[in-house]
Order: sequence, then structure tokens, then C-alpha cells
Amino acid sequence: MIETRMNNGIVVAGIKDSDRLTAAVADDVKRVLTKIISESNSKVVLNLSNIQFIDSSGFGVLISALKTARQKDVPFVLCCIHKDVMSLLTLMKLDKVFEICEDESILE
Repeated sequence: MIETRMNNGIVVAGIKDSDRLTAAVADDVKRVLTKIISESNSKVVLNLSNIQFIDSSGFGVLISALKTARQKDVPFVLCCIHKDVMSLLTLMKLDKVFEICEDESILE
């Protein structure tokens, strides 16, 4: 469900096998993201390039991951966000809550 790789000491995670972050996959994604963040001692970047739709459960997963990251003092960044998903983040004012990067250039 989530692939991870290291890039310049930063953990990059990406959701695979689905273009939707919905209730159907939310529990699995939350479990894996929580594990990645909890075990990380560096920045965690979630690449959302495959995700074209997020429902309320999916936003709950992202907020939960951010909360875990803040508790562990691990920077958590969203990147490569599809324009429709970005519109939802902006509408919900979550663009002010998350650190968001246009692409993975933050890794360089």
C-alpha cells in the first residue's frame, strides 16, 4: 500500500495501488504511516502524486500522521499534490496546517 525509500537521509513515502485515499484504504495507510513516522528520526515526505481524490477518512489519516509527527518531533511534508486534492486542502484550510511542497525538490 505504501512504498518508502530514502533520499538524502529523508524518508519518502508514496501511496501505490490506488488513486484514492478513502475509507477503503484509510486504516492500512494510517497504520503504515504511523509506523514510518514513529521509526523515523528524519523528515518524512508523503508523495501524493498518485492520489486524485481524498475523502474525510483520508484527510483524517493525514491529520493523524501530522499529529504523530509533531509528537515525535519529526517534520512531515506533503508533496506532489494533484490539483483537485489541493483544492480540497485549500477549501478546508489544511494548506495552512501542513507543510506542502510542489515537488520533491525539498530533498535536494
